[in-house]
Amino acid sequence: MLPGASLVAAPGCYPTAAALALAPLVEAGLVETTSVVVDAASGVSGAGRAPSATTHFNTVDEDFSAYGLLSHRHTPEMEQAIGAQVLFTPHLAPMNRGILATCYARHRGAAQASTSDDVLDVLAKAYAGSPFVVVTEHAPSTKATLGSNCAQLTARADERTGWVVAICALDNLGKGASGQAVQCANIALGLPETAGLTAVGLYP
Repeated sequence: MLPGASLVAAPGCYPTAAALALAPLVEAGLVETTSVVVDAASGVSGAGRAPSATTHFNTVDEDFSAYGLLSHRHTPEMEQAIGAQVLFTPHLAPMNRGILATCYARHRGAAQASTSDDVLDVLAKAYAGSPFVVVTEHAPSTKATLGSNCAQLTARADERTGWVVAICALDNLGKGASGQAVQCANIALGLPETAGLTAVGLYP
């Protein structure tokens, strides 16, 4: 438990986005725990501050590329947080910061009759007491979470194909890194969970 903890490990930015979108659906038994696909794009700041040929402005600008195919180091962490087997493909997007994770999972058993309202309701109930997670009917945007500790989620159930799609947007340097660390520290120290983290996102 976080309260009173002296050592805390927070998940990385990609696992945070994927777990926020998928873990409640897995826990509710709405989706299968195999054949889960996470297709996520991150800004160049996700690679850290050290300069390299692959993160230079002239390389990243006007480009969009996949990397870490089948072997990204966050995959085991993602599977642990979600509770499912995951095929993860990260992408480098030509933006400074942010993550947009589009996650796909198959309907499970009797849950095949689930509608988009059903999956949105599961997410809404899961995060009803979470000050930094917003469940919306609209498609999330990375710019809407820019500079904040907030994550935006939505989901749809496709009755035609039998797939559920869940999408999460967050700031990889906020909710995906330092903001999340401060949030954990607040809880561990008995401070209000939102202390120092109430900045809202910037849009446009």
